[in-house]
Amino acid sequence: MEEVRQLLHTEGDPIARTRLHAIYLVMQGKPQRETACILGHSLRWVASVVDRWNKAGVEALKDRRHRNPGQRPKLTPEEQERVMEALKAPPPDGGLWTGPKLRAWVERELGKKVSLYPIYRLLHEMGFTLQVPRPQHRKGDEQAQAEFKKTPWRG
Repeated sequence: MEEVRQLLHTEGDPIARTRLHAIYLVMQGKPQRETACILGHSLRWVASVVDRWNKAGVEALKDRRHRNPGQRPKLTPEEQERVMEALKAPPPDGGLWTGPKLRAWVERELGKKVSLYPIYRLLHEMGFTLQVPRPQHRKGDEQAQAEFKKTPWRG
């Protein structure tokens, strides 16, 4: 129990520290329901922490999310470079690049079928932003607006 108390005070990771705190309280003889109430977690959470402790000790209480690199990117860095080069030129059918046009280009040129979400995420990571023209009122008078812009503000 003294070892757990020492670990509790030296642990830098807040997740592991909370789990160690739960183990320490249970080792002191507090019921799991009371431990859950003290720490603000559920009874199921305390039971799973105690079960992990019993199976593997201190290593089981560490937060393993930090070591998870996440999902691999859909396109390799070389393919992303090709996409960037393609975006510098106009799309094959003219007009402006859109998500569906870029998705079709990736499928045709790179042979990879991807949904629109990875395409939009890639564009965002490359620094592109959504460009939408400023809305104009359909009854707006352009000449009156131009005249208004020319008049100085009087406050």
